[in-house]
Amino acid sequence: MSEKSATTYTVLHLRFKLRVPPDVLLARSREAAIVIASVEGLIWKIWVFQEEEFEMGGMYLFANRETAKAYLNHPVVQAVRNNPAVVSTQSQLWDIESSLSALTRAPLPDFCVQYSEPDALMAGGQ
Repeated sequence: MSEKSATTYTVLHLRFKLRVPPDVLLARSREAAIVIASVEGLIWKIWVFQEEEFEMGGMYLFANRETAKAYLNHPVVQAVRNNPAVVSTQSQLWDIESSLSALTRAPLPDFCVQYSEPDALMAGGQ
């Protein structure tokens, strides 16, 4: 790993299998989005859904693994898990390789430097 990867961001992927189409829950999610936006350590969230599969979820970028893990016990997440329209939930945590992600324009904070191709090759890029 490159020296420039000092910060270890974490991506949390949450998936919810539903009994109803995702738009039913998404239509009522504005207040939840406002609460989620204030979660400690959260940098951003992308809302995702697959209408035909009756699934919804999110991709979250957290400042670190600890805040991502703590979010799994947040009241908003618990409310979704306990919703009768939710059949099952899945979560995965992923660490971010920052130097290569910077090369591919990942929306990560604290990137003041642009990585050159030689830097990418030294960091393990092809």
